[in-house]
Amino acid sequence: MQRAATHRTAKIRQAIAATLATVAVLGLAGACEAGLGGTDDASGTTGDAGTPGAQQPQPGRFSVLPEPCGSVPVETLRELLPEADEETYAGQPQPTYDTGRRVGCVWHHATANDSRWLDVDFQRIVSYTPNISDDDQAEIDFEARADAAGVSVTSPSTPADPLAPRLLDGIGHVAFINSTLTSDNAQNRRDVQVAFRTANVIVTVNYTVSTTGAGSAPDGALLQQRAQGVAQGLAGGFDG
Repeated sequence: MQRAATHRTAKIRQAIAATLATVAVLGLAGACEAGLGGTDDASGTTGDAGTPGAQQPQPGRFSVLPEPCGSVPVETLRELLPEADEETYAGQPQPTYDTGRRVGCVWHHATANDSRWLDVDFQRIVSYTPNISDDDQAEIDFEARADAAGVSVTSPSTPADPLAPRLLDGIGHVAFINSTLTSDNAQNRRDVQVAFRTANVIVTVNYTVSTTGAGSAPDGALLQQRAQGVAQGLAGGFDG
């Protein structure tokens, strides 16, 4: 399966290279034609309406995104943010300039002993490169995100630490998890991120628990388990 993913990524990169080469040739040809008497309109553009034979990017499977603050069941929110009120469980939508391309929601609850945050982010990827579909562009973008987290999609490995950054099975088309712990005399904070891709949509789940004062750190295994549970539920919503 990983060899197939590697082959698919290689084909995508070959397509990008071929596209760039084609654009370069067409640009040179256009420059030559202009020098041989091509006419320009008042805006300074040539009279041609477009490049014949240029293939438009194929649209992705998903054209809309879910309502983010209703994407996580209240029962799950009560487990991740215990003892919060109903207003907290309603969530706060994240600001966005285009709800057709990106939406998100955040939930936060604090007590005298700890603070907990959960946020989800949905991004619909759109390709602007000829011959590269929305789904393929999402694959390229997701691979870059995984690399930034220290996880290789094309050459996966099993880390010795079970809580280390790694690929996950059974969530979307491909998924990874990353976890960091920050500790000092004032607090212990653990951040867990699960990201997955389904077709042309990339979803990110962030779950953070911060405890005040010196003491034991938040349970990394438990937080990872809960973040994965949220991601699995969101991925299931795309399968329906």
